[in-house]
Amino acid sequence: MRKHIGFIMLKLKIIILIVSFFLPNFLYSTTSYSKEAFVDFNTYFYLGNEYNKIGMADEAIIEYLKAIEINKYSPKLYNNLGVAYSKKRMHDEEIASYKKAIDLDQNYSEAYFNLGIAYGIKKMVDEEINAYQKVIEIDPENLEALYNLGSAYRDKKLYDEAINILNKAVEIDPTYIDAYFNLGVSFGRKGLIDEEILQYKKILLLDPNNAEAHFNLAIAYGEKELFDEQILEYKKAIRANPNYSKAYKNLESVYRAKGMKKEADEELSKYNDLVKIK
Repeated sequence: MRKHIGFIMLKLKIIILIVSFFLPNFLYSTTSYSKEAFVDFNTYFYLGNEYNKIGMADEAIIEYLKAIEINKYSPKLYNNLGVAYSKKRMHDEEIASYKKAIDLDQNYSEAYFNLGIAYGIKKMVDEEINAYQKVIEIDPENLEALYNLGSAYRDKKLYDEAINILNKAVEIDPTYIDAYFNLGVSFGRKGLIDEEILQYKKILLLDPNNAEAHFNLAIAYGEKELFDEQILEYKKAIRANPNYSKAYKNLESVYRAKGMKKEADEELSKYNDLVKIK
């Protein structure tokens, strides 16, 4: 679910209309600029955005750097430059760009959010957590930040913290299926299987044909040795997604453990057919 945010994109023909005006990007500047400089800056900035939008990261970076030569005081410019660097997997440069944006605007939640993503990619989990915490300080109901923070806590095996923050996410949005999944996994890793099961059931109330929820619920039932319920959930996962190879394989294992050789062989055959297709 992680994605970069705070990205301003406009059509090229809109750029032609806008570049002749004084735009907010210069509000952070302490330098006096001519009208021509404003026009040049906005041309480079919005052209960089258009390149970024269509995935031409090299070209976007060139345009943003031209804009920086004119105005070094635009947080949005550095944020968008960071997004372009991310597409090139230049994560050190990406992080430096977001930090520059934050230096210019201490309340720039989008830059903190994107910084959190970059830290996560580099497995810098403590820094990732700090970045998302800052987003939530600024924007307490930012669902993506709450979710990502919960994931980061889970990665550090801080399950209580993960559960707490993810519960906040579902309080804000009771239909947030991804958060329920994450809650289920976090409860499961704490050994709280009944709570884990409850989360997957909440998902299925929202989306009865969610194959992954049925699959996870089946695993949880297995932890409680509720094998009949486990079999039923694997079958529901397969009905929802007939190509769900892992469900066939796990169902085969349950049947085999129960001494149901014929049924186990049938599921193994279906699994093998799917794996060959892939």
